[in-house]
Amino acid sequence: MLSIFVIIWVFLFLSGLVIFIYGFPAMIAVGPIPTSKKGIDKAVALAKIKPDEKFYELGCGEGRVLVQTVEKYDCYGVGYELVYPYYLLAKIRVKLSKKSKKIEVRCKNFFKADLQNADVIFCFLTPKLMQKIAKMLKEMKLKKGVRVVSYAFKINDMEPIEKIKHNKENWNIYLYKF
Repeated sequence: MLSIFVIIWVFLFLSGLVIFIYGFPAMIAVGPIPTSKKGIDKAVALAKIKPDEKFYELGCGEGRVLVQTVEKYDCYGVGYELVYPYYLLAKIRVKLSKKSKKIEVRCKNFFKADLQNADVIFCFLTPKLMQKIAKMLKEMKLKKGVRVVSYAFKINDMEPIEKIKHNKENWNIYLYKF
């Protein structure tokens, strides 16, 4: 007879395997590239977030940028993450946050997100995804004056209102206003 410990272990292992397989295609398409704390600070400071504004992160990964921003600026945060293992990590990070009541993480494709309430949108995505995001944002009914911060990759057909150099790899941080 199998012990309850072995049954639980097998269940957790198989559950983890299913979760990994579910998220693998998205992980391959985008890949995780973590941002440094210093980079996050620079990027978010560029947006000049005020308390109680709504900060949206598209592709929030494990939630570091989202949680750090809400804790520092006392704003509301919404993160979208499609890769299930990262989504789970983000949910755990939010639960451990002092500002967890002001943060929401959604396991949803951000191309289907409702961003009408956003004051600031943060993106650290591939150049190809940034072009799709630009098209989506232009077609969406956003609040006037929404600030979009793009970490590392420029939106090709738009002129940023501000650009700062981030590191020696020539990654810049761009600020756009809609």
